[in-house]
Amino acid sequence: MIQQTPWFERAFNFDFPVTNFSVIFSRLEGTLFRLQAILTNADDDYCSYNTDGWSVKEHLGHLSDLEELWWKRLQDFLDRKEILTPADLTNTKTNEARHNEKSLEQLMQQFVVERQRTLETIYGFDRGTLSLISVHPRLHQPMRLIDSLYFVAEHDDHHIAKISGLLRKPEPAPGN
Repeated sequence: MIQQTPWFERAFNFDFPVTNFSVIFSRLEGTLFRLQAILTNADDDYCSYNTDGWSVKEHLGHLSDLEELWWKRLQDFLDRKEILTPADLTNTKTNEARHNEKSLEQLMQQFVVERQRTLETIYGFDRGTLSLISVHPRLHQPMRLIDSLYFVAEHDDHHIAKISGLLRKPEPAPGN
């Protein structure tokens, strides 16, 4: 399989219309259902280990950890701040959270609660609100609130792909 582009190497074009909001909202909401489907038969112990980076639980916990940042950035837009709250690029919160000691159910439940709060808040946003602009601190580019939501959906997909990859058992080579 082709290697996934590392998150910090990604570039983004925010050239879509605000009328794409329902699709982006659906992706943000769909993250919950996709994760539940992927994790339905996952072994809790297996999901605690990975010798090459984060485990399934750490990826899932990271999604939940970042909801606080997404919430702060949402408030930054509403408060019309010039620059969005920066992320901790070292992921200290995730690295210190001991997500592997929690169950998949606990991690998922926490993420659902956090994401639902965001979804309920943004659902009724109008064109004007979705068009508010601020500068992303790492990308150094202006983005609209809707672009930020798209960015979150892309981040979700990045980690869902990582989780899915970790859950796939390597197939034996032909002849073995």
